[in-house]
Amino acid sequence: MMSEDETATIALVHELRDRLLEPIAERHEGEILKRLGDGWIIAYPSVTSSVLAALEIQNGLAEHPKTRLRLGIHMGDIVHDEADLYGAGVNIACRLQTEAPPGGVLISADVYNQLSTKQGHGFSDAGTFKLKNIPRPIQCFQWRPEKLVARSRSEEVPTIGVEKLMAAPSDEETAAAAEDLHGQIVYGLSRRTGIKVRDMTVGSAESTTYSLRGRFRRSGERARVNLSLVLLEDASTVWADAFEGDATDLFAFCDDVAAQVDAKLRLFVNSLDNNRIGELPDENLSVSELRTRAAGLFYECTIPDLERCISVMDRARRLNPKDGMSLSMWAIGVVMRYKLRFEPIEGDMLKELVAAHDLAVELMPQSDFVFFTRCLFRSITDRDPDKVMSDARRCHELSPNYPQAHIALGYAYILSGDFEKAVAAMRKGTELRHDPYWAYRRLHMAVAQYCGEDFEGTIATLNEMIDLKPSVRGFRKLLILALKALGRDAELQREGNAAALLDDGENFFVQEPTVPDSHLWLREALAPGSSKVSATAE
Repeated sequence: MMSEDETATIALVHELRDRLLEPIAERHEGEILKRLGDGWIIAYPSVTSSVLAALEIQNGLAEHPKTRLRLGIHMGDIVHDEADLYGAGVNIACRLQTEAPPGGVLISADVYNQLSTKQGHGFSDAGTFKLKNIPRPIQCFQWRPEKLVARSRSEEVPTIGVEKLMAAPSDEETAAAAEDLHGQIVYGLSRRTGIKVRDMTVGSAESTTYSLRGRFRRSGERARVNLSLVLLEDASTVWADAFEGDATDLFAFCDDVAAQVDAKLRLFVNSLDNNRIGELPDENLSVSELRTRAAGLFYECTIPDLERCISVMDRARRLNPKDGMSLSMWAIGVVMRYKLRFEPIEGDMLKELVAAHDLAVELMPQSDFVFFTRCLFRSITDRDPDKVMSDARRCHELSPNYPQAHIALGYAYILSGDFEKAVAAMRKGTELRHDPYWAYRRLHMAVAQYCGEDFEGTIATLNEMIDLKPSVRGFRKLLILALKALGRDAELQREGNAAALLDDGENFFVQEPTVPDSHLWLREALAPGSSKVSATAE
């Protein structure tokens, strides 16, 4: 706002300070410890006074036409000398402010637990936050004025209770394997954001939204696990799947099933969290909620939703420029937009994306996603096989069961010319057929097969993809090239005619592929509007 109209903005800050925020703080015995231009650090003698002041301030601003505040509250000792303020209470309160929804209040569980039932009314469980430079996760509760939540479905973070797996037969070895699988599922879910997880073998079902239950069955050298996720409110099954395999090595079987469950539930959990914020406008969402909305848009797999995703994450990174996940999600959205257009990333945008990816990695060195996004970015920009492999391996080390970790390895192997390993990695990364990105990722496998001159494999992969998405012209372009390489002229003519009837504009599932130097021409051949491939079918 300052860059648009400095005088009006200064007047707005003065209005906020003199007519609303500081008078209310003073009425509730608040002491202004520090003014930060458009920010304040205020100390209160009690939890109650701090919360009442915060709610009064935000209710007063709910219909303000020009501004929103974010308020964070924590309790703890404060050390104040002539130079600055110190103490965990101040640090955590400052971090909570950056995570609070605009127009709302975010408080730590320490504060919430000191409130009476009446005082805590309107606060909803916002889940657990991992805050910068704070060693332990902080459970938080958030509040918004009624006028800002009217269109929200439910602000409560859903809780999944993982029940004990029923084991059959009831021998000691089978029971131990079922218990091991149960533990791995709890661990995998606990790493997801946007939900809470409760181990039902050591807790009650109180306040649990969903119940994950299942049966572990073993017969000879085979085993099967059936799992279902039940919404306890109406006992409806919202997700179910079965996993079967060789149980000669029972614990290896458990490891494999746990990996599949983790990958499948990761997608489902994203949709759960997206439902929670309903139709709230972007300007009322916190940084974590904006990430949730962007993830939901990302998995719609359409170009308009990708553009919207970029816009949402651009807002998130402006709200908190040091939020690594927001930086990474914004960056991958922008990269994909360039890949859709088959355009090179150059100039200031290239510098901005390099900086965003590097800062995200620095801020979140334990995130598989940030290493995957930088790996993808590097695979089409500097194309250094060693750098791409470094990111891919780090991603894989952090989450060996993460599908994108295998896709990342595939990019690295393609650039280094090891196409057999690239295909194997891409195949592993596309085992989940219900993944909305399945066809998009599978195209990279077909590209690796083509570069490795496995033209029969390329054709088989593409035919499978075309059966699911027959309208995607880009798939047929690569199919035509593979048919031409094998001299299958009749099929070449048929596919050329079929391709000519399809739209040749931008398509979400056909983006600029990662290719070795020997096949750079392939990027132009697959680009929207390219005439190279259609000419080969004449």
